[in-house]
Amino acid sequence: MLTYKTFRYLFGSFFIATVLYGSLVSPLPFWVYPMEIMLWMLFIIYAAFRMRAGIFLTSICSLPNASKKNIILTFDDGPHPVYTPLILEALKAMHAKAVFFCIGKNIVQFPELAKQIAAEGHIVANHSYNHSNFIGMYAAKKVAEEIAATEQIIQQTIGRTYKLYRPPFGVTNPNIAKAVQRLSMHSIGWNKRSFDTVSKSTEKVLNRIKPNLKNGDIILLHDTNAHTPVILAEFLLFANANGFIFELNDILDLNNLDE
Repeated sequence: MLTYKTFRYLFGSFFIATVLYGSLVSPLPFWVYPMEIMLWMLFIIYAAFRMRAGIFLTSICSLPNASKKNIILTFDDGPHPVYTPLILEALKAMHAKAVFFCIGKNIVQFPELAKQIAAEGHIVANHSYNHSNFIGMYAAKKVAEEIAATEQIIQQTIGRTYKLYRPPFGVTNPNIAKAVQRLSMHSIGWNKRSFDTVSKSTEKVLNRIKPNLKNGDIILLHDTNAHTPVILAEFLLFANANGFIFELNDILDLNNLDE
């Protein structure tokens, strides 16, 4: 796996080599250096928005060794006073469990919903305190403060934490990586993204997550959208008919977190 440290070393060596060649051996075309800078910037953008690449931070994006055709359902951005209860009803009807990556300030606002999520056998996990659009620009200290504050709120609200963190928007960078590692958190991504926040079509969302469904898939949904409960209910019926289950032991077993 290509890491940021390795790429930085390789790119730096290549850049120095071209500068020395252009200065000492033969002048290079003027566009060479801007092109190298552009390639560097493209790589950084790719690395930041591609969690599965693991360039800045190793994240768990699927569990291929999961047991018994197990699918991991995850919901981001809640708890929501209207849609989270509907999602909990749909999960209960199919005896399915899920991971809810909650925003800290939303837990503060709706603590009883967080308690309900936990009481019904689901995991309440960390999705930062504010879910800021600018978290990719935060210093490592500020990212760590966001994560730590949310961990404290989860602990105070439901009585335990699981050290599971999903970066807002799936964005990673060196500062986010430092914060996650400093707090010994486990970064959880996904390998099936529903885009339920941008698509209003239930059929289109289902067509993104149903094909090629396999053991250990981690599915990203949101418990903040009006149509997600309907999508979830249809998906659960489809997956159940194809022999899949929705349990949390494989997530809990990542680092012997189950007590």
